Amino acid sequence: MKSPYNILQSPCRLLVASAVLFVLFTACEKEDAIPYEPYEEAEVPTDPTELAVYNILQEYQSKIIYRYDRRYKSADAFAAPPDHDMVLPYINNVIRKLYIAPYERQKTDFMREHMPIEMVMFGTSLNYVEGDERNFSASGVAYGLSRIIITGVNGYDLNNPSWLRGQYATLHHEMAHVLDKIYGRPIGFDKVSTGLYAGGTAYNVFSQAEARERGFWRNYGMTNESEDFATWVDGLVTNPKEEVLEIVSANDLLNQKYQMVYNFYLDRGIDIHELQVYLQQILDDLEEE
Repeated sequence: MKSPYNILQSPCRLLVASAVLFVLFTACEKEDAIPYEPYEEAEVPTDPTELAVYNILQEYQSKIIYRYDRRYKSADAFAAPPDHDMVLPYINNVIRKLYIAPYERQKTDFMREHMPIEMVMFGTSLNYVEGDERNFSASGVAYGLSRIIITGVNGYDLNNPSWLRGQYATLHHEMAHVLDKIYGRPIGFDKVSTGLYAGGTAYNVFSQAEARERGFWRNYGMTNESEDFATWVDGLVTNPKEEVLEIVSANDLLNQKYQMVYNFYLDRGIDIHELQVYLQQILDDLEEE
């Protein structure tokens, strides 16, 4: 005769055994195989413009966006899209020759390592016309190291040195912002003009002479330390070394910043004066054609 204990124990054993069998069954049940999907490279475009965009992406991991998308500008800014016919020559003759090549001829991998992730094109300037303190036109914008905005594409004209110089000045200005975000500005740069920035005053109330007295390349640099650094860069890439040295000899504030900016680039393999010579030679060659 089974004891009351055995009678109570049997159902428990049965439940435990059933649970173990269930776990073993489900644990050993084969999962569906994950289907193999071979890697396929993106199809190479046949359209010349798309091919130029594709090649920049493959070579520099930087995506050129030229189709209009209002998400790439602020709500209070107005800008026209680039004319499609202007995009290809702009990529070939401005981005490649005036933006990428000057760095690469000095240091081969420089642009592959530092190109922004996205370059967004607009046909005109970004115009802020709300009537407040932001009532101005922007020729370029940088968003950290991820994106720069290129404007004025519809003005593309290789026979216009002024337009070309303005374009590459803006591109190298925005590149300075990218490098600033990656490395930070030179140590001590922000302290040179402490207390001399425009602050709450609009920068354009200061003359060029007043800006230079305070250690700025131009008055727009008085906006903040980041623009101070970037305006020095666009100044150095658009002015011959002899003129730069004459300008910075005017006071110690200018000379300190010049040395810092020049050495910042030199430490990364770029002589910014050689970059200026190269760019100026391209303009001179175009004028002779």
